[in-house]
Amino acid sequence: QAAASRAALDDVAGARRRSLDALYAASDTARQARQEVERLERERESFARRRGNVPDGHHRARVALAQAAGLQVEDLPFVAELLEVRPEHEHWREAANLALGGFALTLLVDERRLAGFRAAVDPVPSAVRLRYEGVPADLADDVTLDERTLPGRLDLKPGPFAGWLAGRLATAYDYVCVDDPADLGRHDKALTRTGQTSDGARGAHGGHGRENVLGFTNSRRLADLDDRLAAARGAERRAAEERAGAELRDAALAEQTAAHERVVELVWEHVDVAAAQAELEQWETVLADLQDGDTDVRDLRDRVATQSAAAEELHSQLVRARDAQAALDARWEEVSEAVDVAQAALDAAEARGTALAAAHRAYLDDLLGRASGGQAGGQGGQGSQAGGALTLPAFDAALQAVGQRLVFDREQAASAAAAGLDALRAVFETFTRQWPDPNLGTDPDASYPDFERVLTALETERLHELEAHWSRNLARLSGDDLTALDAAISRALREISERIDPVNEILGQLPFADDDHRLRIDPRPVQSAVIARFRRDLREVRGSLGPDAADAEREARFARMERVIDRIRRTSPDFTDLVDVRRHVRISAEKVDLAGNHVALYDHIGEKSGGESQELVAFIVGAALRYQLGDAGAQRPRYAPVFLDEALIKADAQFSGRAVRAWRGLGFQLVIGAPLDKVSALEPHVDAEYVVVKDEGGRSRAVPVVGLAEEGLAEEGLAEGLAESVPGVVG
Repeated sequence: QAAASRAALDDVAGARRRSLDALYAASDTARQARQEVERLERERESFARRRGNVPDGHHRARVALAQAAGLQVEDLPFVAELLEVRPEHEHWREAANLALGGFALTLLVDERRLAGFRAAVDPVPSAVRLRYEGVPADLADDVTLDERTLPGRLDLKPGPFAGWLAGRLATAYDYVCVDDPADLGRHDKALTRTGQTSDGARGAHGGHGRENVLGFTNSRRLADLDDRLAAARGAERRAAEERAGAELRDAALAEQTAAHERVVELVWEHVDVAAAQAELEQWETVLADLQDGDTDVRDLRDRVATQSAAAEELHSQLVRARDAQAALDARWEEVSEAVDVAQAALDAAEARGTALAAAHRAYLDDLLGRASGGQAGGQGGQGSQAGGALTLPAFDAALQAVGQRLVFDREQAASAAAAGLDALRAVFETFTRQWPDPNLGTDPDASYPDFERVLTALETERLHELEAHWSRNLARLSGDDLTALDAAISRALREISERIDPVNEILGQLPFADDDHRLRIDPRPVQSAVIARFRRDLREVRGSLGPDAADAEREARFARMERVIDRIRRTSPDFTDLVDVRRHVRISAEKVDLAGNHVALYDHIGEKSGGESQELVAFIVGAALRYQLGDAGAQRPRYAPVFLDEALIKADAQFSGRAVRAWRGLGFQLVIGAPLDKVSALEPHVDAEYVVVKDEGGRSRAVPVVGLAEEGLAEEGLAEGLAESVPGVVG
C-alpha cells in the first residue's frame, strides 16, 4: 500500500495538471456553449421582429444609419429583402445567393435623398461596413425577364425600387441557368445549381454553406434557428454536466493525495508489536486468576456486563433522540421558512389586490380533497386526526400531490394553448397565402386584432353578398374580357394576312431577279409551345359558368384565370411574347416562278451580291412600307414620295431597273440621291436628272441635266464645279 501511495505521490503534479486541464477545458466548453446559446437567442429575437433574412449585424447597422438620417427602416431596404426565389425553382436558392454575392447585401437609397443621407451617416460608427447605392425610385417595371435566366427565376417585391432592380438584374446578373457544367461555355454568362458562374473566360466557384439572405419573409430561417437553438441548449446542458464532473474529480484528487500522504508518513518499524502483545498476555493472565479465585469478582463482572449493556442501550437511545431532535429542529426551520414564504406570498398578493376567484378556489379545494382522501386511504386511515384535520406530513403529501397535478394540468393547458396558437398561425398563413396583404402578419398574438377586424368587416359587409359579387365578376371576366382578348388576337393575326394579300397581288406583277420569277411575302404562324399553350388556356377559361356551379369549380376556374392573367401582366416575362401579335407571326420572302412554285426562301442577304442585295431590299422595304400604310388595295399609297440616299449604287443597270420598277409598281414616287460617279446605272430608269453644285460662296443649287455631253460641260467651266459637288439628286 505504501509503495502504491508513493507512486501516486510521485505523479501528483502531473495528475493535478491533468485534472486542472480537464477542468479548464470543461469550463471553456461550457462557456462557449452558453455564448452560442445567447448568440442564437439574440439572432432569433432579431429575426422575430422583422421579415427579412439579412444577418443581424447588417440589420442593426442599417437601423443605426436610418435613425441618423431620419428615415424609416423600410426606406433603406437591402436588395436581398426585395428578392424571393420562385417556389418552382427552390433548388436554385443557394446558387442565387452565391451568384448575387455582395450585391444582395447592398442598401438601396432613393437618389433624391442621397446627399442628405451621406451627410447624416458620416459621423455614425459601425462595426459592419455597409455598401449603399443611390438609385432612381418609381421607375416603370416593364423589363421582360427570361425564365431561363437567374432574374427570371426570382420574384421582385413591388415597391419604389422594383423597376430599377429589374433592370439591374437583367443587365448585370443575366446568368443562363444550366444543369450541366459542360453548358457553361455555350453562353456568355451562365450559372449551375452548385453556384458556379461563367462570364466569358472568367468564372467563380465555392462559398457553399452560407446563410440564405434572400426572401420576403423569414419563417424558414426562424424554424432553422429553433432547431439550432434546441441543439445548442442540449450541448450547453451536456457541457455543464461535464464541468460538474470535472470539479468532482478534481476535489476527489485532492482527497486522495492527502490520504496517500498519511500512508507514506507511517513507518512500520515505529510500531512495537511484540511489546504490545506481551503486555496484553500479561493482563489477560491476571484477569483470569482474579475471575477464577473470587466469587464476588465474578458477580461484579456479571453486574458490570449487565450495566454495560444497559448503558449501551441508553446511549443508543440518546443518540437516536438527539438525531430525532436534530431532524425536528431542521424540520421546524423548514416549516418556519415555508410559513414565512407563504405569508410573504399572501401579503404580496393582498398588496397587489389579487383575489382567488370562486372557480379557482373550488378547483383547488377539489384537488386537495381528492389528494388528502387518497393519502389517508393509502395510510390505513392513520393520516388524519379526530375531526378530519390532516397531520402536517399528510398535508405536505397532499400538497405535493396537488402541486404535481397542477403542473400536469398546466402542461396540458400549455400544450393546448400551443396547439391552438399553431392552428391559428396556420389559419393566418393560409389566409395571407390565398389573399396576400402586406399589412397582415401571421403571428397569432400580434396579428389577432388585425384578423379580428377583418372578420368583423366581413361579417358587417355580409360575406355572402361579396361572394355573389365575386361570382358575377368571375362570370363577366371569363365570358367577356378574356373572350375579347382571344378574339382580338385572332382578328389581329387575320388582319396581318389580309393586309399582306394586296401587297402580294402587286408583287405578283413585278419581275424579280428576272422576268420569269416573282417575290411573295409569306406570313406563317410561329410554332411556339408557349404561345400555343397560352391560346389553349384562353379558350379553356373563356367559357361561362352556370349559376349552379359549385364553389370548387369556381375556385378552380378563378385559379386558371389568375394564372392566365398573371402571364399577360406587364411585369410578366412572357408579356411581350404573348400579347404582341407580331411575335406570333414569322414573315419570310419567297421567290416563286410564274406558276407559283417555290424556288428560294430569303431569310438573310449575306451571300448575295451588291446588286442582288439591293434589289431584294428594294422589294422588301417597298412592300413593308405599303403594308404599314395600310392601303395596299388602293391604286396609290396615301403618301407616295420616298427619298433614298445613296441607294441602288452597288448594282448594275439591270438590277437597278428592276428595283426602280418595283418601287414604282408599288405606287411610290422615288427621289434618289447618288454620287456623281454612280449615276450611270440609274440614268436609263429615271425621268429627270439634276446635279447639285456649290458656288464660291458655299451656296448649293440644283442644275438640271438636259442631254449635255461631258465635253460641253468642260467648255462651260462646269468640270471644276462637278468635281466639288455634293452627291447629285436623281429622280
